[in-house]
Amino acid sequence: MSKNILIVDDDEMSRGLLRMVLEYDGCQCVEAENGASGLSLIESKSIDIVILDNAMPVMTGMEFLDQLQHIPHKSDIPIIMVTGFLNAVIRENATRLGAYAIIRKPYDFGELRAIVAQLCPPAAATRPHSFMVANMSQTYSPPPG
Repeated sequence: MSKNILIVDDDEMSRGLLRMVLEYDGCQCVEAENGASGLSLIESKSIDIVILDNAMPVMTGMEFLDQLQHIPHKSDIPIIMVTGFLNAVIRENATRLGAYAIIRKPYDFGELRAIVAQLCPPAAATRPHSFMVANMSQTYSPPPG
């Protein structure tokens, strides 16, 4: 049985790439461009895991975590927070607000996939071959010729 993952990130390309990787692993994904949209989706859909950016317009990841605590039967959804500005204060606050894991952006897809696999082993185990994504911060240059 596949898991339903909500990807909350204001960067459309990041959401799409992450969705492609997770769907390859057998997960079903929905996307939201900010925390407020993400909370609306959580209330209307069955969500098993949330991958949550922290720095977003409208509602930050921290605000999302705080608001999620007030939604009955939804506060126990595992949250994987991703942030480009990871420090001790953010880690402490995210943990206090219930984040399952906090990882730095740009994230390692292997690390993120391993965390998702811990949370939903059957979905992640459906594909035996590794799906590799190049670091998006690197540029590709075709071979000369």
